[in-house]
Amino acid sequence: MAENAFTKQFSETWTGGYLEGDPLDAMAESTYGVYGYNSSLHTIYLACIRPYVGSETVALEIGPGRGAWSKVILSRNCARLYAVDAASAEHTHFWNYVGQIQRATYFVAKDFELSDIPDNSINFFFSFGVFCHLRPDMCERYIQSLARKMTSKSTGFLMTADFGKYNRCQDDADNSSLKRFFDHQKRKVWIPVKLVYSATWHLFRSKMDLERVSQNREKNLTDGSGLTSWYHWGVENACKALVNAGFEVVEPDIDAVRRDPITHFRKP
Repeated sequence: MAENAFTKQFSETWTGGYLEGDPLDAMAESTYGVYGYNSSLHTIYLACIRPYVGSETVALEIGPGRGAWSKVILSRNCARLYAVDAASAEHTHFWNYVGQIQRATYFVAKDFELSDIPDNSINFFFSFGVFCHLRPDMCERYIQSLARKMTSKSTGFLMTADFGKYNRCQDDADNSSLKRFFDHQKRKVWIPVKLVYSATWHLFRSKMDLERVSQNREKNLTDGSGLTSWYHWGVENACKALVNAGFEVVEPDIDAVRRDPITHFRKP
């Protein structure tokens, strides 16, 4: 096919212009069908870790737990990962999950000073699902300590608790969750599938729905024993603390997660 004939085919198809879908709509349908939806955790990896971690990266993670994010950071062949947690590695089973990797060092936090981390040594910081469990004054102390540990031109990603965003996510569940996808599919399929869908939604709704949070309550989202409460800090307060510590805020919330903010910052 000659070049002009090849290109002419595109002027005769897709009347009105080809439209794959709305990139700003997290639940938009596309030609990828059921393969067109990412886990939020995978999206965070693609946005926050993959572009920033390489062989020369010295990383710090606060609150690794069992090591899900630590393992990902190490898989990028970083030079060094410092993992700081309130619990011991024996309690979290960190080494069992991550593996005995010499490039990783695990410290148990004694306070919020990060005293085990060498000053001016970190060029990548990451923390997810941790600062939401700390009181605002504790978050600010960690940020002040972090400023001493990070090098010039370093970058970081910090997930915090913002009860406003959290509740807005819950309020918009019909449009921003898989419920919207399933509701749309239900309209297009036959009755037995509708019945299976309805039964599945009923059985798993308690696991899918969010519990509402409030700044007027002392404890939010606690576990069965009343521990691990969430504390509202808010994007605005987090950004203010970062700026006060000498960081630049690149993006107050990269909006990779519908429920929780992740702030991208760097040290000049």
